[in-house]
Amino acid sequence: MKGYLHSMESLGLVDGPGTRTIFFLQGCPLRCAYCHNPDSLKRAGGREIRPEEIVTIAGRYRKYYGEEGGITFSGGEPLLQGAFVHASLELLKLEGYNTCLDTSGLGSPKYYSKILPLVDTLLLDVKAFSRESFLKLTTVDGFDSYLRFLNDLEYHGFRGQIWARHVMVPGYTDNERAMQDLVDILKPVRQRVDRIEVLPYHTAGVKKYREMGIPYRLEGVEPMDKDRAKELEIYANKRFAESLRQDRKAEEKKNQERSKLLKDREVASAQEKGEMYSTLRSLPLLNDVEEEDVDEVLSQVLLSKIKAGEYIFRTGDSPDFMYLIYEGEMKISFNSIDGEEQIFYIYRDGDFVGGLNLLVQEPYRYVGQALTDCKVVAIPKVTFDKYFFNSTVVLRSVLVKSFERIRWAEELIRRLSTSNASMKTAGLLIKLVNRIGKTTDEGIRLELSMNREELGNYSGLRRETITRKLGEFRELGYIELVGNKVIIIKDLEALESYVL
Repeated sequence: MKGYLHSMESLGLVDGPGTRTIFFLQGCPLRCAYCHNPDSLKRAGGREIRPEEIVTIAGRYRKYYGEEGGITFSGGEPLLQGAFVHASLELLKLEGYNTCLDTSGLGSPKYYSKILPLVDTLLLDVKAFSRESFLKLTTVDGFDSYLRFLNDLEYHGFRGQIWARHVMVPGYTDNERAMQDLVDILKPVRQRVDRIEVLPYHTAGVKKYREMGIPYRLEGVEPMDKDRAKELEIYANKRFAESLRQDRKAEEKKNQERSKLLKDREVASAQEKGEMYSTLRSLPLLNDVEEEDVDEVLSQVLLSKIKAGEYIFRTGDSPDFMYLIYEGEMKISFNSIDGEEQIFYIYRDGDFVGGLNLLVQEPYRYVGQALTDCKVVAIPKVTFDKYFFNSTVVLRSVLVKSFERIRWAEELIRRLSTSNASMKTAGLLIKLVNRIGKTTDEGIRLELSMNREELGNYSGLRRETITRKLGEFRELGYIELVGNKVIIIKDLEALESYVL
């Protein structure tokens, strides 16, 4: 197994998190007008290198990588050398290296499912936003293949973070409309996007074209103004954060419209009702209900059949009922901001959920879904308030369930390690605002008692990651850093868009 190396950078600082060794591989299917390495386009040529040598070189610089740094494969287009990249990544992951892939999404598809699960950070090069502009920029009709790559990332096993990058050329995409197009094209992978970068077009590679006798298609185009590029980068990131907020609101509204709890469900037959009433009478739940009131309570509850896979309640549903599983199994879960399902509990016969929601009048934050065909008893809020609110049995049971959830949350915090760093950092800052924030003329002032490492531990991020994200938020104008112990929140709405 061998690959073809164009060049190497031993201690790079911009091609992925932390300090990294970057291997620029030979070969690219595109002919981008602004390409600054035209000598890397041909697949043939370059230095032959084997996966084992990649690992050896990485070892020389490992002490400089810190917690975030590692190895980046760039190009050219590294996915053209799929077999070599896969073999190299396998060896690197065995040694515990952090890995990064800089790609335009056009390579050898048969290797995608082997490569992408081994990638921690994807540097996604967004060339253009339409078929016509993609063809004009790259001379290749590859826009559909690029979109397919985006849509199939999860299918191919990618579970890392994405840094989306776009080279901005004056007169082409240096406007807000283009930045909205950039946000729109990332929609299929938005839950994995950790940052959006705008790279100003430069003319550093023009000399190579002249030396190689190749016409330069952007001859006469001036370099992109860096300050204007930064303004549009900030605009794109804010639009992206707002799109996350809008998507969540739309999803919550759709969930509420689709879910009308148990009122529209099929009710049990008279015989089944009699059997269920008989069983309910013997439950501890009714121990504190006066005997003469039991029949009244049972006449007010809803007895419903729920098929496997159907929802009993969804995130955002109002606390109108407490639910008791009479028969079957139900899972309580939550779809995280990464788009992944996290199951909290599996409830079975006799278990109940929703008591705390009724007590504190808080909408459901999670999802209740039947794992098997279920029979569910829904106790309306008015019934709960009248007959159960002061019940020591019910309150004790609610307290036990609450402590179970606290223990689960503590365990989840310990285990979390893959959530989007932008969302985690924004969430941490919002928590601090709620706890210690002081409103000033400059913004919301946070005077910290924790250092960067402690902030990282509190948010589930490494020290280097939290430091990097705070620096990025500062560049975007969301926050201001005053030394190591003071953070001033300048744009709370932008931060909230990541998590609320």
